[in-house]
Amino acid sequence: MNLSSRRELVEALIPVIRKAGGAALALQDDHVAVRAKQDGSPVTSADLASNEILRAACVALFPAIPVVSEEDSLVFEARKDSDSVLVIDPLDGTKEFIKGRDEFAVNIALVECGHASAGLIYAPARDRLFFSYGGGFAFEQTGGGQRRSLPRPFAPRRHPIALVSRSHLDPRTKALLAALQPCNVEEIGSSLKFALVAAAEADFYLRLAPTMIWDCAAGQAIIEAAGGVVLQTDGTSLSCNCAGKLKQDGFIAARTPQLAARLIATIWELETISVVAPQQ
Repeated sequence: MNLSSRRELVEALIPVIRKAGGAALALQDDHVAVRAKQDGSPVTSADLASNEILRAACVALFPAIPVVSEEDSLVFEARKDSDSVLVIDPLDGTKEFIKGRDEFAVNIALVECGHASAGLIYAPARDRLFFSYGGGFAFEQTGGGQRRSLPRPFAPRRHPIALVSRSHLDPRTKALLAALQPCNVEEIGSSLKFALVAAAEADFYLRLAPTMIWDCAAGQAIIEAAGGVVLQTDGTSLSCNCAGKLKQDGFIAARTPQLAARLIATIWELETISVVAPQQ
């Protein structure tokens, strides 16, 4: 798609993602039913209600673009021949949702030829909607419909603000945080962490444990449009190949390429030390 087409797609999805987020939020205090999926992760009636709204709208608005959702992802054959895919997470941060926190979000991403080119993240409990459709075109829209451009990269803070998962903080990420001190660490649920980095309210988001494509595609699109980067631990850009595996091996998301390079270098140093350390 060209820039104009991506913009039209995102504008059409703004009311859709608000509707889906509103439906989920309305169920949060309604003693929502919870069950475990095959992988052990929780799913609620709010996940399913949001998914129904998102999938129906995506199919109606863009019938030629396959949809991959956390709740009913398509089989390989259904998406392997398409250069464009809509990737949705109806309720990212389900664990935080169940606990009554406001750190959950709805994600929609357009993935083209393995790259997240446009994205929307809506945190309904905070009424914060972030979206992008190309380099330099990253925005936040308020509940009143007003929008502001997300700031371009700025001078680094003396003590960077690092965001990590509240529910999935793994040992590798903890070791990296220790090596990066001094920095201020905040634990937050869901893809909201991507949005806060893109909005310059934090400097980087670390996730070195495996995650899924629907957890990070929209966030990658928004951060990159705002001038930041989302990289794999080998320093290459995070790939969103919907025709292959849907699991990601981890990433670092940073407000600037320079900061990302520092983080990658620190990861390599830690891994080198780990490899050469004598066995106890």
